[in-house]
Amino acid sequence: MNHNYKSNGTQRFCHALKAVLLVGLGVVAYPQPAQAEYQDPLDMPSQTMASAPHSLLLDITQVDDRLVAVGERGHILYSDDQGSHWEQAEVAVSTQLNAVHFVDEKQGWAVGEDGAIVHSVDSGKSWHKQFDARDADFPGPLLDVHFKNAREGYAVGVFNKLYRTEDGGNTWTAWNDHADNPEGWHFFAMAQTDPKTLYIASEVGLLFRSMDGGESFMPHQTDYNGSFQGMLAKRAADGNDWLILFGVGGKLFVSKDGGESLTVLDSYTRAGLASGTWLDDGSALIAGANGILLHVAADLNAVSRHQLDNGLPLSDVVALSENDYVVVGLGGVNALEQLPGR
Repeated sequence: MNHNYKSNGTQRFCHALKAVLLVGLGVVAYPQPAQAEYQDPLDMPSQTMASAPHSLLLDITQVDDRLVAVGERGHILYSDDQGSHWEQAEVAVSTQLNAVHFVDEKQGWAVGEDGAIVHSVDSGKSWHKQFDARDADFPGPLLDVHFKNAREGYAVGVFNKLYRTEDGGNTWTAWNDHADNPEGWHFFAMAQTDPKTLYIASEVGLLFRSMDGGESFMPHQTDYNGSFQGMLAKRAADGNDWLILFGVGGKLFVSKDGGESLTVLDSYTRAGLASGTWLDDGSALIAGANGILLHVAADLNAVSRHQLDNGLPLSDVVALSENDYVVVGLGGVNALEQLPGR
């Protein structure tokens, strides 16, 4: 693989977890004051800004009754009233954060640029830095983070970046040699269906699978040759792993056998698809560019398309109830009382 940081189209494509959100938007540049001495964002705490709820946010999760969202400039926001009001967390870095994951009601991790990993023990109100990889051989961001329990977790990113911790993130070990990925394909997203079975979505139609609890990740070549930039996985009632895989160009695939075979679903859009969530009824909701929300039926056999009026790119969505949702993306956070019209 040609390790060009602009591989797969644009620099922004690889510069954030929800890369498809930013295709075509250009690189956001923040001018520095004249003659100001450079300070590494990895060493600077995120600044409190009144506009933070309206800034670029790339991931959101629900922790009991609290919502936590992460994004540009190290912004981490939390809401205790279903997204009506937001508070800005104290964060030790001001680098872009791409993904967030909580393993229980207190402990969460977020990952971002230059391999930054930050950790919270107070339900997302404050975050300290555990790790960064600014001196790595191949620079670039971490794009997803997943913890099996409070001690064992993984972080994945561009150029075969794979890190593992077995002590809650106090130490992170390079784990990339445990993935059979000699070409160094990017790792975009990670999911788990049981303690032994983990999946990593990658490029060129590759789905990396671990059947031994994360000790090794073996590539499975699907019959698709593009990138799977987002993924949902669950253990279904039939005992099989059901997967939803998606990415640029509105490509959407489902599998009911752990990725062994894929079925293409018509997404009714060419907008890039970024991330999503399972709903209580077994269906799923996928967020993407152009304000797109796709509802995938519980049997994974049909899709309905919905679109926000403002058309702003979306990066993720959480469901608060059957009719209440919160989405994040280029325009920050947005609470929805129902899915928008088709």
